[in-house]
Amino acid sequence: MADLEDLIARVPDHRLQAELARALTTLKRRQRFGLVFEEHLPETAALLGLPIQVGSLVQRRDDLGARTLYRVTELDGDGRASLEPLDGGETEVLPLTALLVVKRFGDPIYPTLTSLGGLRPGAAARPSHAVINGENYHALQLLTFLYAGQVDCIYIDPPYNTGARDWKYNNRYVDDNDSWRHSKWLSFMARRLQLARRLLRPDGVLIVTIDEHELHHLGMLLEKVFPAAARYMVSIVINPKGRREPNFSRIDEQVFFVVPNGAAEIIQGTTGTQAPLPLADEEDDGEADESEADDEPGAALPQGDQEAVDWEYRHARRRGTESSYRHQRPNQFYPIFIDEVARRVVRAGPSIPATDEPDLALVDGLRPIWPIDAESRHRCWRYTPDSMQARIERGDVVLGKYNQNQDSWTINIRYPRNLSRKLKTVWWDTAHDAGTHGTQLLSKMLGTPGLFPFPKSVYAVRDCLAAVVRNRPRALIVDFFAGSGTTFHATCLLNADDGGTRRSILVTNNEVAEVEARRLYQQGHYRGDPTFEAAGIFERVTQPRCEAVVTGTRPDGTPIAGKHIGGRPFHRGFAENVEFFRLDYLDADSVDLGLEFAALLPLLWLAAGAVGPCPTAVEADGFLLPEDSTYGVLTRESRFRAFRAALEQRPDVSHVWLVTDSEQAYAEMCAALPPDKRVAMLYRDYLRHFRVRVGQLS
Repeated sequence: MADLEDLIARVPDHRLQAELARALTTLKRRQRFGLVFEEHLPETAALLGLPIQVGSLVQRRDDLGARTLYRVTELDGDGRASLEPLDGGETEVLPLTALLVVKRFGDPIYPTLTSLGGLRPGAAARPSHAVINGENYHALQLLTFLYAGQVDCIYIDPPYNTGARDWKYNNRYVDDNDSWRHSKWLSFMARRLQLARRLLRPDGVLIVTIDEHELHHLGMLLEKVFPAAARYMVSIVINPKGRREPNFSRIDEQVFFVVPNGAAEIIQGTTGTQAPLPLADEEDDGEADESEADDEPGAALPQGDQEAVDWEYRHARRRGTESSYRHQRPNQFYPIFIDEVARRVVRAGPSIPATDEPDLALVDGLRPIWPIDAESRHRCWRYTPDSMQARIERGDVVLGKYNQNQDSWTINIRYPRNLSRKLKTVWWDTAHDAGTHGTQLLSKMLGTPGLFPFPKSVYAVRDCLAAVVRNRPRALIVDFFAGSGTTFHATCLLNADDGGTRRSILVTNNEVAEVEARRLYQQGHYRGDPTFEAAGIFERVTQPRCEAVVTGTRPDGTPIAGKHIGGRPFHRGFAENVEFFRLDYLDADSVDLGLEFAALLPLLWLAAGAVGPCPTAVEADGFLLPEDSTYGVLTRESRFRAFRAALEQRPDVSHVWLVTDSEQAYAEMCAALPPDKRVAMLYRDYLRHFRVRVGQLS
C-alpha cells in the first residue's frame, strides 16, 4: 500500500490522483489477521565509486536527503551528464563529479572488498576477523556468496525505531511524524533477515536485541521469516538506575534467540546467574582445550573439602591429545608451589625457557609441581601463570590426591557445579550495565566521550554469544549492525577465556550523525570527501575501537587504563588478527573478461577462512597457492597438472577456484582434484550469484 501511495503522489493529473487515493483508502479498510505491513518501494543506496553510464540512476552529491533522483539520458565528452528528474522536472546538465550512482535494493550489483589494512599480532595460522565499511544489505548479499550455511551465530543490534530519528529509509530519517514508521522498519528488517537466514548453519542461532518500541512486531516478523525455529526472549537489565519515562522507569531491553527446532539443545548454560566468564590469558596457538570432559572420577576431589557438593573439579594439567604439550604452549609450562604440610596450593611460578629443565628443589619450604604426566611427558597447565595465580588467590586451585608411585600431587581447579544449568530468561548482572561497560568503556578506549550513542555492554554481548558458541571454539560470528564494534571485542574476550579461534565478521556503514552531516554539507564537504568520511561511524568509531581492543592503546597512542572484569588489563590487548575492508562494486563485464582477478582475491581469502595475510597483489605463473593461507586458484588451464601436484602437497588448502570458460573443462578438473577440496568456478559462480535478484520479500 505504501508504495502505491508514493506512486499516486507522482500522478500529474490531480483529479485522477484524488480518485486513485479514494480507491486506495477503500482497499485499506480490509482487515487481515497476523503481521500486516506494507512492502515499501525498494530501498535505495548511493554508492561511491560506481561509474556513471547512460541509464544510471543518480543523485546530486550535495543533496543530503536524496530528495531528487535522476536518470542519466546522455553523457558528453566533457565529463557532464544530462539528467532527467524522476519526478518529472526539467532536464539538468551536471558534472559527473557532482553525482553519485544510486541502486535500488534487488538490482544486480557485483560487490567486492578492498582491504584498508589490518593488524596481525596473533599467530600466523590464526584466522582473521573482518570489519567491513559498507551498506549492510549489499554486504549480506556478499556474505551469502562466501558463507551460505556456515555461520554459527548472528548477533545484531538493529535500530530500535524509537521515533527519535535513529535510522534512515531511502536516505531519509524516520521519526514519529512518519505515518509509515513501523511499516518501513519491518520492510527494512525483513529484507535483511531473509538474507541472514541463508547464512546460518542448521544449528546456527540468530540473536536480535530490541526494546518495547518494536518488540512485538519483531517477534511476529521472526515467526514469519523463521517459521520452523523456536523463539525465546530474554530480558537483560542494562540500566539499573532506570530511564526517565512516563508511568514506568525502564531498566531492561529484550533479546530474541531464534533457535532451530528439532536439534539437540543448543543454548549453553553458564556459571551462577549469568556471572561474568573468567578470563584466561591469550594462548600461543589458539587451540581450544579438548580435555574438558576427560576428568578422572575421584581423582579430583580435594582432601577435606566441605563444599565438594557445590563444585566440580578438573585437573589443572591439560590432558588432551592436542595443544596440551609444552612445545605447543611454552608459556604454560611452569611450577605451581604447594605446601605439603598444610595441603594447599600457594602460588604459581614463572614460565621457563623451552631449553631449561624443570627444577624439583624446594623453594622456601614449598614443593614445585610441574605439569609432567605419568609417562614423564612435559605437558602444560590449563592457564598461563598470571591467570593461574588469579585463580589461586580466589581459592579455586586446590590440592588433590597424592600419588605414591609418582611421588607427586594432583592439582585441581574448581568450577561451579551449576555450569551446566540452563540460562534463565532474566539477566540481572552489574556487568551488563550499558553505562559503565558500554558508554564509559568506549570513551576510555577512544579517549573521547560521546562518539557513539548507546553502545552495548561488552559483557552483555559476550554472554549472549557465549550462550551459543561457548562450546564452539572455532565458531563464525556475524554482526551486520556492528555500530561501535562491541561484537568484535566480545569475541576477543571469549577466545581469551578458552583459547578458541572464533572469528567475527562485522558490517557497518560510515553514517555521519545528522547534525554533523549538515554542518559538513554547509562547509562544502560531501559524501566521498575525506573530511566528510572521517566523521562517519566506521572511520571515527568502529575501526579505531577494534584497533584499540587489539593493541591496548588509544588512537592517540596512549595505553588504555583500567582492567576488564576478571583482571585482564585493557593495555594488554589481544593476540587477534583483524582486517578492515571497504565494500566496493565491480563492473560485471570487466569481471567476465577476467580484468578484476586482483579485486576478487580478498573474497577468495575470506571464503577459505581468512588464514594468513590478506592478499593485495597477484604474482602467479598459471596458479596461485600461497604458502601461508588455505586457498588456491588456477588461473591458466594449461597449468592444471602442476597445480594439482602442488595441491597434493598442501593438505591445509580447503578452497580451490578454477578460472575457465568451459563447463566441460571445469567438470573434468573437478573430478581430478582431491575430494576434500571445496571447488568453485571463476568467474561463473560469482557472476551467477549476483545477477539474480536476491533478498526480495516473499
